[in-house]
Amino acid sequence: MPTYIEVNGLDESGSVGEPIIFVRIGVSLLNEVQIFLRNIEHFNMLLPDKHRIRQGYEPKSLLRYVKSFVEDPCFDITMFRMFPETQLKLLTEFSLRTAGDLYRSREAIVKLFDSSGNIVEDYESVAPSISQAINILKRFRSPRVLIDSFIKSYGMMVIAMKLGVLSRSSRIEGFTNSFLTVQIAGGYPFAFWWKDLVDKNPLFKKGSFVITGVSNGDEHYPSMSSAGTIAMSLLLNSDKLHLFPIQPLELEGSIDLASFFDGHSRAIEIPTFQKRIIFLGTMNENIRMCIPYLMHLRDRHETYEASSVRIPIEWYFKFRGHGKPENTIVVHSSSLSGQDRNNIKACKKCDYAIHHVSDFKKDFQEFLGKLGSEIDYAPTQKRTSLSASLKKIEEGCLNAMK
Repeated sequence: MPTYIEVNGLDESGSVGEPIIFVRIGVSLLNEVQIFLRNIEHFNMLLPDKHRIRQGYEPKSLLRYVKSFVEDPCFDITMFRMFPETQLKLLTEFSLRTAGDLYRSREAIVKLFDSSGNIVEDYESVAPSISQAINILKRFRSPRVLIDSFIKSYGMMVIAMKLGVLSRSSRIEGFTNSFLTVQIAGGYPFAFWWKDLVDKNPLFKKGSFVITGVSNGDEHYPSMSSAGTIAMSLLLNSDKLHLFPIQPLELEGSIDLASFFDGHSRAIEIPTFQKRIIFLGTMNENIRMCIPYLMHLRDRHETYEASSVRIPIEWYFKFRGHGKPENTIVVHSSSLSGQDRNNIKACKKCDYAIHHVSDFKKDFQEFLGKLGSEIDYAPTQKRTSLSASLKKIEEGCLNAMK
C-alpha cells in the first residue's frame, strides 16, 4: 500500500503578554524542494534569515510570501493565535506551581542548618535534597526563556494534538497509509511532551508519527523556516489577520497542566539533544543554513540541531552539555579567529568529528542541481529569474567552499 509521507514544520512569532502567532506547514516529502524555490523567488536566499528580512522588507510586501503558500494546494498550512487571556491562565498555573517548588527548595536549605545557624553535622543526610534544590534553581538561569518556552511549548502541543485531524493523508487520493514527521523549532523544551502525547492519543498510530524538537530549526530546515517566516509576517501585519483563516489557540481540558509543568521543568534543567552540529568561524550564510538539512538528506532518520559558537567553547558546553562524541560534529570555515582556533583544539580533545566546510561541497552541488531541475518546470519568465538567482547563490557558495 502506498504511504503518504508528510513533513510538518511548526514555529511561532510573538512575545508573551501579546498575541502569539503559531504556524504549521505540511508538505509532502517530494514537494519539500518547492519551499526553497519560494525563498529564492522572494528573498534571494535558500533559507531566509527572519531578523534580516524584518529589517529589510516592508511588512506588506511579506504578505506575498504568505499568500504563495496559502494559495498553493501543494502545501497544507494552518495558523493559530494565542491571545494574552489564554497566556494569563497558563502563567497563573505556572506561577503557583513554581512557588510551590521554590518553597520546598527553601525547606531543604533550612534543614541544612541547626538552630544556631551552623551546618548540621549529619550533612550527608540532607545532601540529596540540597542537590535536588540546586537542580530546581537551574531552570531560573534564563527566566525569560523559562516562561517563553512554557507558554509556547503548550501551544505546540495543542497543535500537534490536532494533527490527526489536520493531516491530509486521508484526503489524498491513492494513499492508504501515512507517515507524519513533525519538526518543532525551539528544541527539546518545546517538544518534551511528544512521547506522552503519542502514547495516550489514539489518533497517533505507533510507527506512523515522529515528533522532533530542533534548536534553531527555523534557520536550517525548510518547513520550520517558512512556518517561522509566515508567523513573523502575519504578526507584522496584524491589521490584515482577518484576511487569513487563523484559529484561536485555547486551553485544552484534556491536558493535565500539573504533568505538563513537571515535564517542562525537567526539560529546562537537563540539556537534551540527539544529533548536533557546531559551527566555528565566519561562514557564507546560505552554506551555514543548509548544512544541517544536507546532513538530514543523507539520512532522513537524523535531524541535526545546529549552533554557531563565537564564545569560548567551554562556556557553550557549560549550558548545552558535552554529549557523546558520536552525536556531535564540528564544521569550520577557513576564516577563523584566534578564539575559533582554540575552540577547534578543544573540540578535538573531546573526540568530535571535525569537518571543513568544503567537505560538503558535493552535497551542496547535488542539492543545487536538484533545485535547477525543478526550476526547469516553471513558466518562462519565472524560470529565467529563478535560474539567475540560483546561479548567483551557487557561485557565492562554491567560492566560499574553496
